[in-house]
Amino acid sequence: MSGGSDDSGRCHICAMKTNGRIQLYPVLRIAVFFAAGIIVGERCYGVLSATVWLSALVVALVAAFALRRRAVAQTVAVFSACVMLGGCLAAVALSRVDVSLPEGDVAYSAVVVSRPVAVGKVVRCDLMITDSRRPVKVKASFYRDDRAERLRAGSGVRAVSVLERPCNYDGGTFDYRRYLLYHGFSATTFLYINDWHEAVISLERLSYAGRVKIAALSVRETLLGRLRDMGIDGNAYAVLAAMTLGERVAMPDELGDDYSVSGALHVLSLSGLHLSIVYAMLSLLFFGRCRRLPAFVCVIGAVWTYVFIAGLPVSAVRSAVMLTVYSLVGLLNRERLPLNALAVAAVAVLVVSPLDFYDVSFQMSFVSVLAIVLLYRPIYRLVPRRVSAKPVVGWVWGMTAVSLAAQIGVAPLVAFYFGRFSCYFLLANFVAVPAAAAVLYGVVLMAVMWWLPSVQDLLCRALVMVVDFMNGGVSFVASLPGASVDGIRLDVVQLVMVYVLAAAVCLLLRYVRKMCWGRADSEDADMWKGRN
Repeated sequence: MSGGSDDSGRCHICAMKTNGRIQLYPVLRIAVFFAAGIIVGERCYGVLSATVWLSALVVALVAAFALRRRAVAQTVAVFSACVMLGGCLAAVALSRVDVSLPEGDVAYSAVVVSRPVAVGKVVRCDLMITDSRRPVKVKASFYRDDRAERLRAGSGVRAVSVLERPCNYDGGTFDYRRYLLYHGFSATTFLYINDWHEAVISLERLSYAGRVKIAALSVRETLLGRLRDMGIDGNAYAVLAAMTLGERVAMPDELGDDYSVSGALHVLSLSGLHLSIVYAMLSLLFFGRCRRLPAFVCVIGAVWTYVFIAGLPVSAVRSAVMLTVYSLVGLLNRERLPLNALAVAAVAVLVVSPLDFYDVSFQMSFVSVLAIVLLYRPIYRLVPRRVSAKPVVGWVWGMTAVSLAAQIGVAPLVAFYFGRFSCYFLLANFVAVPAAAAVLYGVVLMAVMWWLPSVQDLLCRALVMVVDFMNGGVSFVASLPGASVDGIRLDVVQLVMVYVLAAAVCLLLRYVRKMCWGRADSEDADMWKGRN
């Protein structure tokens, strides 16, 4: 009897622990069901309208309130409401993009809402038509001339052209139509020389966020001009512009391919590495007082200003939301849980723009961080503590563990979208990540030392040397035999199976580690306790 009661008590304690572990991540579960609703809403678009989704959402919320005394039933109702909310927002977003277009030539007024880029005989940019019932976003190509090259973000135009629905290129495998629709473009157009002229167009029809974005693009152009004025050009300018301001137009194709083949392309995209360095530098300026409200507001405000200037890339927005959540939790003296912060970032991004779920950068950004959160510590512990405790070995193995965790997360997505696997990503990251960190710290110091031109010039020269070293190292890795495996073809089912296999291998390694090094780790733990 006593043994049975002990067993039942032990089981009850285990159940309580397991339930408590799940309860630590409420936002993560909400994010999963919310994303599922977006998928269903996208698939059922045209069959289920936003009104149907909204009605189902109201029913689910009423049911959740009515079932407040039945925990399990209420939980089901809450998760159902998350699914309905995701489906409703996806249907609304698609209905805003999928608008009816007039046939033939149409006259309209529009504002340039992106940086115009000259490519061959055309200048490409994004237009927002302002004199329609609802603003319409258009991917436009202007026949290249002096007037087209003078266009800037915020420029107004009056034009007469044919607005066509986005379509795929003949013989192409990339779904260009879907890409444009999911990025908010309702139409494409081509404007010849006589089809348009510059005009003063009011920005009042644009949203407040749209007007702020145009202002931020103007600031970015000014900062890019400052880099050129300091004598930075060529590949060094292309890499600095991409790493610091998210501007990759100047990136040569060959250099971009080298970063892609080597597996170091992530250092060119604004992400957690970049914003963490900016956050750390700003915290130092406030003497580490970010747990005080004035310092918190200044630091987080500066981080979000930087994200706006960089053009609001999804990876940077994700990192900014996580930093905001982390700082706020620290301000409130609460425990920081990275999975909850990541889930809050995902929900925040998808509520504002639910179709970003299908954006490649969104998927890679969140999956890489999720993999690091889940796998970094288990991978790091594969090496016994007596070995990893050594300073140099610990630093090298720590970077290796981060790279392995991130690669496990994003490698299937890279193979799915780009048909490539980088074989020497660890070697490339040992070159690119420290160099990128040095470059970012140097850029922040350059901005701080604006009042000392001689020091700023010295830092500029040092930055160019570091960037040249990084470019050379990445190009060397990309030139090695077998640097990448290309031509991989995966469908959605195979992609899911790859992730299932990766999860199984990670669990197997976890059990192997317990069997091989469990006793050694316990001895190390006892030794550390004795020291403390």
